[in-house]
Amino acid sequence: MLDFLSNLVMRFRLKEKLKHVSSQSKEVNKAFNSLLILCNEDEIYQEKIFLKLAKQFGIKSQKVTLVVLSKKESEETKVMKVKTHFFSRKSVGFFGKLPNSSTELFQERFDLQINFFNERSVFHELISVSCNSVLRVGFSKSNQQINDLILDIDLNQHKLFLKETERYLKAMLN
Repeated sequence: MLDFLSNLVMRFRLKEKLKHVSSQSKEVNKAFNSLLILCNEDEIYQEKIFLKLAKQFGIKSQKVTLVVLSKKESEETKVMKVKTHFFSRKSVGFFGKLPNSSTELFQERFDLQINFFNERSVFHELISVSCNSVLRVGFSKSNQQINDLILDIDLNQHKLFLKETERYLKAMLN
């Protein structure tokens, strides 16, 4: 019952933030300088894929940020090559209030955001729309309202993901 009520509150917050995101300018510069990737806890080991993507667009690894989303409280023990933030459903709280410790992340502006999850989840969606990004790329089974570019491929098709992302985003830059 508590999860149901919490989801209702988070859906309300999500709805408010979606209005803000839809009104943001989607003007893409001639290059991407920063990259934000949101992924499930299971995908944290795909760091090489994320770094390859950054390299394709000339984004330095220091300008790549990874946000790991988990249903349970997780230990932040994995050493990553990029700046990493961990969020659990519990850290967002019952009322969908984002942790004060993450204020810096949500104030930073990113040129490109990859929502590397292929599911509908109010928790994932709320974190995604709380980030300040010019352009968002996501997958077909996720909430399409939160993404500007939607890829209809499987998350495990890494080569295809890199190829298609490069193809469409480079077309947008020209």
